[in-house]
Amino acid sequence: MKKQLSILAILVGASLNAQAAQSSFFTIVDNEVKGYANGISTDGSGLIGINAKNNTAEYFSTVQFADFLVDRFRFEQGCMLSSSVCDSFWDDNSTGNFAYQWRLDFRANTDQRSNVGYVVSNETDGLVTALGDTPADRVGYKMAGKVRTAFAVVADGNQVELKDAASTQNLAHSLSVPAAIKKLNNGQYLVTGTAASGLNHVVNGDFYRYCFEGNDDQGGDFRYCPGVDTQASFWLLNGSGGFNKLMQAGNYANGRDSVLQTASALGAVELNGTLYGVGYSSTGEYGSGDLDGRNLASYWTLDLNAGTVGATQVIPLPEGQPGKDDAKLQHSWAVAVNDNGYVIGNQRYRINKGQNRPVEMFLYNLNTPTNSAVVPLQDNPLSGSGSEAAGINDHNMVVGWRDSRHQTQPVVNGTNRMQEAFLLNAAAPSNSWYLNDLICGLDDAGAKQCAQNGKFYHIAFASGITADGTIAATAYRYDSESDLKNRINATVVAVKLAPTVKDYQGNAPASYVVSNAPANNQTGQDSEGGGGGSLFWLTLLAVPFAWLRRYQR
Repeated sequence: MKKQLSILAILVGASLNAQAAQSSFFTIVDNEVKGYANGISTDGSGLIGINAKNNTAEYFSTVQFADFLVDRFRFEQGCMLSSSVCDSFWDDNSTGNFAYQWRLDFRANTDQRSNVGYVVSNETDGLVTALGDTPADRVGYKMAGKVRTAFAVVADGNQVELKDAASTQNLAHSLSVPAAIKKLNNGQYLVTGTAASGLNHVVNGDFYRYCFEGNDDQGGDFRYCPGVDTQASFWLLNGSGGFNKLMQAGNYANGRDSVLQTASALGAVELNGTLYGVGYSSTGEYGSGDLDGRNLASYWTLDLNAGTVGATQVIPLPEGQPGKDDAKLQHSWAVAVNDNGYVIGNQRYRINKGQNRPVEMFLYNLNTPTNSAVVPLQDNPLSGSGSEAAGINDHNMVVGWRDSRHQTQPVVNGTNRMQEAFLLNAAAPSNSWYLNDLICGLDDAGAKQCAQNGKFYHIAFASGITADGTIAATAYRYDSESDLKNRINATVVAVKLAPTVKDYQGNAPASYVVSNAPANNQTGQDSEGGGGGSLFWLTLLAVPFAWLRRYQR
């Protein structure tokens, strides 16, 4: 009898262990795309990444694939870190890949970024900035000296140049940069982005010269970039990719001609019979200086038949409007919108908050335009924690990145915090997950198994999400679990996260969570527990970029 009970116990135990096995929610598709993910086609078949010659992102506490020329909210406030860290990120002349070299190369009109993945190219030949429903539809810009000209490709056809308003007014064409391409229900294509307005601050004006020819000081004339007034722009293409027309917003949120005014449309949607564009506009209400222009998250309605863009509408935020005299916020910008009317965007603080000056993601709904946006990850897990939204699909699933869950050290007068990618449900924003908790499974004994492709990954940034929930992400890849824990010998790769459950929505990922927090490694915190600029930590931060320099040679 005892023997029979023992056998039964073994069988029951084996059964329980078998039930503990669990696959990861995401399978990491790593095709050795060595760079930072910055786009994925809606159907998931195309992934594009980007490599940057210089590590400017760390200096400005932003993302590596940001467009430093047109999006002033990325660089306008300069460096907020400790002076020793800022100095090291600016002018480490021993390596030549920091922000000072970026400024020198920019003034010299030197290529600084290149595509990897589905498209391999550079700024001179044409840098792809976004993919459409399939990778055969794409947009980007070509650089020729100081000129940036937008282009579109439809169905793998020829590049079609998309000019700015300056070129239509017989002025020197200066700048047009696209952010997205969308196929409309009528078979036409709508490209959204920014372009020179041809008004006020124009080519060869003071602001333009400061941007492209000004000093190379650490807090200097780069603040005048892009050097010309820009406006939210919409280019309409016919079904074969031929260029039809350019439409620009007719006003700014709160215009003031004496400041540098920048605006851009970053996405579009057809909602309840109306075509909307979302992005950011300009306000000059703050201060009296010529650099006191601020960006405001905004949206517009479009009338394609009339070829007009409606009045700029500012997205209301609970912290108030950036640019007001007593505003807490420095800038805000909308990133994307889905077919259900959910708009995702971000707000950047002007004042210090929890030893940080954070960027925080927000959610807004075009179906309830009078309601204020909500900030679902605000002060989570602590006051001043940062988060940034980057992509949303039509299942209301949002991706982006946020301060890693263990990061508490000061950023202002300290160092940048480690980032972790996240997934969030816009319809129920209390449902959110770190993507690092969705790449591990459990074996038959219930033990955590996080290795994929024979490697270990830290998912840092999620930049896009497809219709079925596949995510484009930037990962730090390690050969061993020990290297992952110690954050050494990393390779930066652009990867896809392919979901176990296709077309997932709601709270579906919750049952797949396997806690996989990074080792509690306070980047930038010195041995006394303060926010100093330790060269040891700077060396760790530089590891991925040292690899990128080798890759680009």
